[in-house]
Amino acid sequence: MFEDIKEFFRKRKISKVAHKTPTGLLPLHKIRSANIVIDVEEPGFDELKEDILAWGRVAGVKVNIYFLDFRRLGKEELLLTSIQTTIIKKELDWLGFPPKDKTNSLTEEKVDLFVSMVDTSSPAIDFISKCANARFKIGRRGYEGHAFDMIFSGNPTEDLRSDSKLIFKAMLEFISKIQ
Repeated sequence: MFEDIKEFFRKRKISKVAHKTPTGLLPLHKIRSANIVIDVEEPGFDELKEDILAWGRVAGVKVNIYFLDFRRLGKEELLLTSIQTTIIKKELDWLGFPPKDKTNSLTEEKVDLFVSMVDTSSPAIDFISKCANARFKIGRRGYEGHAFDMIFSGNPTEDLRSDSKLIFKAMLEFISKIQ
């Protein structure tokens, strides 16, 4: 029952914060800025980050990368990414949403492309995906309410996570074909 109450308040907050900007497919030559969210627990996330930054340099796209780090860190462990661009589990509110100061640049600044490379579901990524202020949204997992214009998923028969670098490459190939 408590989960139903939380879900009611989640939907209500998302409906208040979500942008009504129309979204749709954009050709690569119209994309000048991008916000991309990566899960730190994704295998090879460092290589994925470098691939994304390299694509941004080559394509002339201003890329901002944000991270979700929901791992349980020990006392001796440190964050692998910058605290300014990383949302950690203990920062989430009672609804499971990230703090406003961490999501302002995602939800307030208008960008051409938003990409969620997160392959797990959580209220935090659901909130970020639906409230991102972007003209074109791509994700790896569909959510109720159709937050994305396009979804790229891995092989559903595999027990392991699909290679995020290959999925990002497939996204870029598809975007390059849009006219």
